[in-house]
Amino acid sequence: MHLPQRHAGYTLLELLLALAVLAVLVGTTVPGALRMYQDSRLSEAAESVRKELAGARTRAIESGLVYQFRYEPEGGHFAVVPFETEIEPTDANATGTGATLGVGRYSKFAGELPKGFTFVACCTSGATGGQIAEAFLQGLPNAQDLSGVSWAPPIVFAADGTAMGDAAFQIVDARKMAVRFEVRGLTGAARLGQIEPEVR
Repeated sequence: MHLPQRHAGYTLLELLLALAVLAVLVGTTVPGALRMYQDSRLSEAAESVRKELAGARTRAIESGLVYQFRYEPEGGHFAVVPFETEIEPTDANATGTGATLGVGRYSKFAGELPKGFTFVACCTSGATGGQIAEAFLQGLPNAQDLSGVSWAPPIVFAADGTAMGDAAFQIVDARKMAVRFEVRGLTGAARLGQIEPEVR
């Protein structure tokens, strides 16, 4: 007696079962991968701001001037500019008027958070810092736009590297997840917190 040969293949039930298992795997891994990607973007944005915050302290130490870091609450702009009017040194042997008063050649920087991220003031009484004087923004490519921004109170760094008081703020993404910044007055050091829900 000759038995009929079975052809190798999958039944409809086996295919449906495989698809169901695949759907469960995708449903559990994709949200986690998406969350990791969003966390990575938030961390990168926070780290770039931390570098500029530390840069304000470094500029103060190197120049001997008081520097300020400013950010736009509920917005994305930030700036590192002198806090005081500087006296620019010039060569005494050069022809001309000698020392020049005003804000000009000293290092300054302005930037903006990537789309979807904003600065949020935290742990403050809601005080605002107003605008930065146009003289301090001169030389920045977007000085005209920055002169109309309503800034948070300045985080001020002295020439000895200390900050004038403790400060805290957050960077928040569209998910309302945040990274908190803390600046210690005594050392001027800026510390980043963990990614956690926004605190108002």
